[in-house]
Amino acid sequence: MVQLHIISKNIDQANEITTMLHEKDLVMNEYILKEVIGRYPNEKGHLSNSHDVLIVATTKALLFNPINKLLREKYRSDMPIIYAVPIVYMDEQQTEDLKNGTAKV
Repeated sequence: MVQLHIISKNIDQANEITTMLHEKDLVMNEYILKEVIGRYPNEKGHLSNSHDVLIVATTKALLFNPINKLLREKYRSDMPIIYAVPIVYMDEQQTEDLKNGTAKV
């Protein structure tokens, strides 16, 4: 199990992504956190603020590559940042729900 983090530049893209992943049973427990401030170097090399949107969801580790491929195909020129963090401990019933509620691999 992993916690998936997807950083989008706008709420419309975040809504589209969560809908798409949910419809394909690729994630569970999707959360959208608006008004996340990212810090990126600008053309002068100084950090500038960027108002981003963070999607947090849980999924199976083996579904990361299909999710990444789906996003890369859909958002070729505007690919969101995506990474996963391993879940070390999780409630037993929630683990079963995640296994049974996501796509089979």
